[in-house]
Amino acid sequence: MTLSIPPWDSEAPTRVRAPTQAAWDAMSEPERAAVVASLPSWVDIEESGAMQGDKHRTANQRAERTLTSHFAAADPEMYITAEMGTYFPGEERVVPDLMAVPGGGAGQRLTWVVTREAKRPAWVLEILVAGHREKDLRDHVVRYAELGIREYFIADLIQRRILAYRLPDPSIAIYTPVLAQHGRYRAEVLGLDVVLEDGAVRFYEGARRLLDPDEQVEALRDALNDELVLRQDAEARANDEARARGDADQARREAEQR
Repeated sequence: MTLSIPPWDSEAPTRVRAPTQAAWDAMSEPERAAVVASLPSWVDIEESGAMQGDKHRTANQRAERTLTSHFAAADPEMYITAEMGTYFPGEERVVPDLMAVPGGGAGQRLTWVVTREAKRPAWVLEILVAGHREKDLRDHVVRYAELGIREYFIADLIQRRILAYRLPDPSIAIYTPVLAQHGRYRAEVLGLDVVLEDGAVRFYEGARRLLDPDEQVEALRDALNDELVLRQDAEARANDEARARGDADQARREAEQR
C-alpha cells in the first residue's frame, strides 16, 4: 500500500516539523502511524543539554525521578518525561529538559506527538547551567507561550534562582511572571511548590518536601534503624525490669528466711 503523507521540513534534526492539525485530520490511521514512525526520536547533544555536563544531568534526573515517584501514587495519569522530542502540530520539534502532561497516562513513548496523544505538555522545566542562556531565558519564554504550554519554569543553577511563567490566556500567548510566595514558586499544573535548594530543584506539597527514590530508600532505612533501636531499648528495659523484680524477690525471700 502506498501512503500519501504530507511533506514537512526535515532538512536537519532541529528543523523537523510535525504535520499540521489539518493535515493530520486528513490522514488515515496507517498514514498517521507512518508519520509518527518517521519523526526522529533521537536527540542530538546540543538539543538535549548534555553539553552542560554532570551538574545539569544530575539536577534533571533528580527532578524527574522525584516527580515520577510522586505522581505514581498521587496521580498516575500525570505523564512525566525528560529530554523527549515533542512535536506540536505544524511546529519544529522542541526538547524540554523536563515536562508534565496532565492526563497523559502511563506508557513508554519514543516521542510525544500532540496530535496523536490529543494532549499537550502543560508544565515545562529547563535547567540552566551553561550553554545558550538566551535560549532558555528569552527565546523559550516566547516559544513555549506560543505553543500553549501553561507554565514554564527555569532553574538557573548559576545564578541560584528560579524563574517561573504562567499563561493566563492561551489566545494571547504571552507569559506573565509567577511571583514567589515565601520563597516558593507555585506550579499550578503540578499542585506543588518549586524551590532551589543546595543546587537542586526541590518540590513541596504543603510543608512536606518530596523525596527522590534514593532519599526514600534512605528514609526507610533510617526508619527501620530507628525502629530496631527502639525495639532493642524496649527489650533492654524489659530485661532490666525483670532483673529488678528478680532481685526484689530474692531480697524478700532472704528477709523471710532471716
